[in-house]
Amino acid sequence: MDDFLRYLIKKSDIKNNEFFNYRQTKRQTSVKRNYDKITEPTAESYVVFDFETTGMNPELNRIIEIGAVKVTEGQITGTFNTLIYPEQYIPYQITQITKITNEMVKGKPTIDTILPKFCEFIEDLPVVAHNASFDMGFLLCSCQREDICINNPVIDTLYLSRKYNKECEKHNLAYLTEYFDIKLKNAHRAYFDALATCELYKIIQQKYYALND
Repeated sequence: MDDFLRYLIKKSDIKNNEFFNYRQTKRQTSVKRNYDKITEPTAESYVVFDFETTGMNPELNRIIEIGAVKVTEGQITGTFNTLIYPEQYIPYQITQITKITNEMVKGKPTIDTILPKFCEFIEDLPVVAHNASFDMGFLLCSCQREDICINNPVIDTLYLSRKYNKECEKHNLAYLTEYFDIKLKNAHRAYFDALATCELYKIIQQKYYALND
């Protein structure tokens, strides 16, 4: 087997601050990954987002798809969904999981074109992601490379699920969508994962308000 990923660890199962790549390589950049975390599901306006990538290391790998939904006062008011040409090869193992091929991203915009538009889309709203350390790692690394500064507070539904869904045996997105009967049409495609995460956040939010009523 070549030196690409021998297997893909689902990003929703990766522990905080753990990043994997197909090579054991020293970090090539020094990226500050600190961000403000919101630890209670009280935000009513926010952007839920998800990335698909060429691998697990945000300093070596690149984003190949961004999917996001904007929620204003509990209602979806905007969407963001695009493939990105990563300027590097998409490993076979990644394609097996995401169904995104090198041919599909050929001719698509590169991150330097897409990232400013995505940052404009999220404005200064809180951003929501499942296992946010993964997606925020890629977002912050990408922003540093493009000399873009973002300071959005972050909500992690993986953290919230562990806190409020004590009855669940697992907390990865696949398990939670099945457990809560959340529709997930195309798993491991960014937009559909973002939609599912949005529904999960609302379920956790309802639990939180019921506990604190």
